[in-house]
Amino acid sequence: MQFTFRSPTDLFTGALKEYAEDKLARPVQRHKIDEETVRFDCEAAKQRDNVGLRVRFSYPGVQITVSTISADAYAAVDLAVDKLERKLNETEERRRTLARRPGRADALENEAEDLMTQDEEEALKEMGAYDAVIEA
Repeated sequence: MQFTFRSPTDLFTGALKEYAEDKLARPVQRHKIDEETVRFDCEAAKQRDNVGLRVRFSYPGVQITVSTISADAYAAVDLAVDKLERKLNETEERRRTLARRPGRADALENEAEDLMTQDEEEALKEMGAYDAVIEA
């Protein structure tokens, strides 16, 4: 996992970075996501008496952004982890739902069927294009 921490002021102390890395790694491990492909970009800024935290989570095919505001930086990390967990659950459920749709399996089967008639194949063979299409 790659972590990047940015802040215009020094909000990310060593202890806060460790805490955030530990907490943000938990949903990744819980959802069994390949840790080598995961990237976190964390930005924090002081907003009056509060701390605003934005976490961008990405791995191949998925990009999730969560934002939180809290009086305490540690509490902001906890809120961000909760939001990230919910969004990962939604993403996982969406993928399961798409895989279960009745039209999806039929579409995959139809792609495997031959799309040309025998006459069309013979015409392409005569032109020499059929072999070029098969090799490609």
